[in-house]
Amino acid sequence: MLRINNYKVAKYMRLSRDDGDDRESESIENQRDILDSYIKEHKELEDIEEYVDDGYTGTNFNRPGFKKMLKDIEDGKIDCIITKDLSRFGRDHIDTGYYLERYLPTNNIRYIAIGDNVDTIKSDGLQFLTFKLSFNDYYAQDISNKIKSVKNRKIEKGEFQGGIAPYGYKKDPEIKNHLVVDEYASEIVKEIFDMYVNKGMSAIKIADKLNERNIEAPCLYMKIPVCMKRESRNPKGYIWRSDQIAMMLKNEVYIGNVVGRKFQKISHKVEKVRSTKREEYVIVKNMHEPIIDELIWKKAQDKLNKRGITKTMHYTHPLKEYLYCAECDGKATYRVRKRKRKNGNIWEQRTFICSNKNTRKNGCTCKPIEETIIIEKVKKAIKEEIEQIRYTEDEIMKIYKRAEEKVKTKTNILKAKESEIQQKLKENEQAMQEVYQDKIQKLITADDFSIIYQKMQKDKNNLLFQIHQIETEMLELEKEDIGKKYIEMIKIAKSILNLEKPSIEQYSKLIKKIKFDSDKNVIVEFTFGKTNKQEEYKVAI
Repeated sequence: MLRINNYKVAKYMRLSRDDGDDRESESIENQRDILDSYIKEHKELEDIEEYVDDGYTGTNFNRPGFKKMLKDIEDGKIDCIITKDLSRFGRDHIDTGYYLERYLPTNNIRYIAIGDNVDTIKSDGLQFLTFKLSFNDYYAQDISNKIKSVKNRKIEKGEFQGGIAPYGYKKDPEIKNHLVVDEYASEIVKEIFDMYVNKGMSAIKIADKLNERNIEAPCLYMKIPVCMKRESRNPKGYIWRSDQIAMMLKNEVYIGNVVGRKFQKISHKVEKVRSTKREEYVIVKNMHEPIIDELIWKKAQDKLNKRGITKTMHYTHPLKEYLYCAECDGKATYRVRKRKRKNGNIWEQRTFICSNKNTRKNGCTCKPIEETIIIEKVKKAIKEEIEQIRYTEDEIMKIYKRAEEKVKTKTNILKAKESEIQQKLKENEQAMQEVYQDKIQKLITADDFSIIYQKMQKDKNNLLFQIHQIETEMLELEKEDIGKKYIEMIKIAKSILNLEKPSIEQYSKLIKKIKFDSDKNVIVEFTFGKTNKQEEYKVAI
């Protein structure tokens, strides 16, 4: 094809163990050789950049190399992508189809998949694309099912499938997927069970005791890679934690059992996993040497069942979106903590806590605040606010006049902007006419005309969309009625005071921001008020 400028080519290479790739035939080096040879044979292709995702599955597009390539497309650095075959680009039918049939054509990007004879610049470039993508998707699912089947067979045979051995054990250097006792760490495990069962210490006190003695936390002792690479969010570094102790006390690995299928991948296309129910576990007994005997284990489980470990769960709340810490301006998190008491009753605590608390080296020290305090003070602030809104006819008239002036100013700005865009639209249409004449007079080729015309058409559509947005905004300004807006807000405020559980929508009409501090002061900022400035109510307990 004749072209004034060469295509700026991006070589994209991907390789993954998870989707069943043949490491030799599909190696990055092999892919690079094939792409380089193809580029040398086609003089219109200019090798600009290469993007590599080694170790990333093709079932989704959450890959660093691919994301960088998309950014370079947006920046205009490349206008052609080459892969060894379609499966290197992606295996997911829907997402791959979106990129090849919509995203790349919209951005005028040529795509070549050498092995599948795909070249989007040709009229039949995407022929049989749907069939090929469906096959790649099926292949990825089939491989995923086979891998899952192999793992399940190993789990059922009692082979340990974790990447790292549990604290107290090591991986057997002689027998694959078998655990052997770690002499040092196993003594710490025995001590933990002894402190919990025989000495009556809680998980929190056990963690404190181990930290006082400067015993290395499991992640440091076992040199877990992720811990070695990044600093702990805890200001004290990696230490023993009570939740970690609680998990160890419940882990059957310490009595010689291998427990599999605790977690399950949602889909071969999704990286997330879900926790399975206990009845779905596969438990194979007596697979390695136990550290804890059955009697101690049973006593620990009985104690755990009688006095449940505190559980902190995350729930939604209609006020959550508006709550911030007054001391560091961090977003608040809503927490519900539950614990089973000795008498069988459930203790519950609902609080808002700064999200920056205990999460970084100089974490926020703001204390949590009870949900009931927040709700009570927000309602009180709303009540005080609506009691202040007593408008006379003159005051309402002033509000209308101010609103009219504001609308008029906004409208004038929008009209000026629309006029400017209309002028650009005229210039665009004129340029389109000129390039069309160049084509008729054969000053440019049909292919070059097509590329230039598509670019101009895209610019034109963008300008038309901007005009549509401005016209819509001006219509909204015409409909705006400040008086009605205040009346509506007063009604909503009164309805909130009468309801036990107001909705998110109701709060969104009234509240802009809520702040709290360690002294339980609550500051409410409203979206409305009698004066132009925000009204603030500070209530201390």
